Amino acid sequence: MRELVRLLRNKRFRITFFMFIGFFMQFWWLGKRKKFLSKEKKEAKYKKAYTRQAKKFAATAVELGGLIIKLGQFVSSRVDILPKEYTDILSELQDSVAPVETKIVVKRIEQELSASIDVLFESFNYTPVAAASLGQVHKAILKNGDTVAIKVMRPGIEDIVALDLSTLKMLIRFAQRFTKVEKFVDLDDVYQEFDEVINEELDYKKEVKNLETFRDQFADFPGVSVPTVYKEFSTSKVLVMEFVEGVKINEIDRLEGKVNQKKLAKILYLSYLKQLMEDGFFHADPHPGNLLVKNDGTLVYIDFGMVGMVSDQMKENIVKLSLSIYLKDPGGIVAALDDLGFLRKQTDKAALTKNVKVILSSFSDGGFNIKKIQNEDFLDELREFLYQQPFQIPSQTTFLGKAIMTVFSICNGLDPDFDLVALTKPYVEEMMGSAEASPTKEKVFDQVKSTFLNVIPTFRKAVNLIDQFESGEIRMAPPKSFEKNLADMQIYQTRRIVFAVFGTGLLIAGSQIMNQHNGVGISFMIVGGLITLFQAVRTGSGRRRGPRRHPFVHKNR
Repeated sequence: MRELVRLLRNKRFRITFFMFIGFFMQFWWLGKRKKFLSKEKKEAKYKKAYTRQAKKFAATAVELGGLIIKLGQFVSSRVDILPKEYTDILSELQDSVAPVETKIVVKRIEQELSASIDVLFESFNYTPVAAASLGQVHKAILKNGDTVAIKVMRPGIEDIVALDLSTLKMLIRFAQRFTKVEKFVDLDDVYQEFDEVINEELDYKKEVKNLETFRDQFADFPGVSVPTVYKEFSTSKVLVMEFVEGVKINEIDRLEGKVNQKKLAKILYLSYLKQLMEDGFFHADPHPGNLLVKNDGTLVYIDFGMVGMVSDQMKENIVKLSLSIYLKDPGGIVAALDDLGFLRKQTDKAALTKNVKVILSSFSDGGFNIKKIQNEDFLDELREFLYQQPFQIPSQTTFLGKAIMTVFSICNGLDPDFDLVALTKPYVEEMMGSAEASPTKEKVFDQVKSTFLNVIPTFRKAVNLIDQFESGEIRMAPPKSFEKNLADMQIYQTRRIVFAVFGTGLLIAGSQIMNQHNGVGISFMIVGGLITLFQAVRTGSGRRRGPRRHPFVHKNR
């Protein structure tokens, strides 16, 4: 309570806090009224509330700046938490705000680099090139003639971020105590991930390290470039790097030369595939403003404040998910999603498997058609499905999913006929066919082997069973009662055959001696005929039997 009273003295906190309290109250009132509304009216009321609240949040974020814009961008990718009306509006939030006064920025540069602007640079452009919520960029020329971009942390932003994080934590406590949202999403986990991402962006030394790592990974990759960093002019609050002359990737029509858009889409996609599958280190915010294109068509990645990591375990699970989708195995898909952390603890996996099976059945052409998942209607249906089902986006993968969808969207914009399967196939074939040892290659082989052993266990067991039968390792062992019945039946049948042969013999012998001894011959023939006839018509051993049943079936007592 003391913390709340302290924070309420701050105008920024009051604006943000009471905006969210208003949202909670609207949902509380709708919850009270929904029992009196039809299903259609209830859905319409909720959608209207979602849209109104999202617009209110976006307007407040633009007005306040700081962390609120980052929060809007962050949750816009959480389709597991927010409905479509929210994510559509928040996804349009641009991290572009009014710049800080130049004299304040100059003061920070001089404090960080311990020298005046005139001593540090040959020339300095006092008009910012860009201004975002956490920092802004100025263009300058070094004493050696190099043109550079100077990225400066907004003075005082650290205090604003701390206040906004405290506000968010207070709202989470409120939601945990007075709402049921905790049943559907781990709010503490969401806060932890957001806090880690923001604190990474508040230290430019970490961005320098990320940039250099990326540069090393793409040193031999054609068509991709990264700005050079001037470490002697860089601190945790100031970052000086090569100024890139280029345009945003979605504005290449502004370039003087003509750029092959299909080739550019291919370069972007394959470079991102490399980041995910080979390097395990990826640019987590690849929006058009962070992807510049030079006149010669070179793609330049900039702004490495947000990066992500793909662990070896995650790579294995991604391969497992891909194989299960390819094989149309709903159980395998659900298991892979669970391993990746996409399912909540209370998920009914049997019910979810049925739902996944229904989705897979829509691919009725017998194969996986990538055009279907690139269709906007299908993506909308998938997003609605994710929101309604017990899905969650696991920690550390929020920006991975958003980044992948952003890259796909840009590629489709550059090339309407963009086919990721056609591009992926030669990449995978080259990687798998290479004679060089590769950890990724080994992981793929291991996962393919493991997946197929799990997907077709019944077939494998059947083959092993047949082998054991043929080798004599397994023998049929019928019940002893069946063996006794079988032996009795064999004795009985033997006796019948003996008597039948004996009767036939008497019949033949009687016919032979009847000419000489008429009476004896007729007697032999009558006795032999009766014996033979009796054995022919007899169907049992003479004892009364119960109803017949299979010898391996035992009657329950």
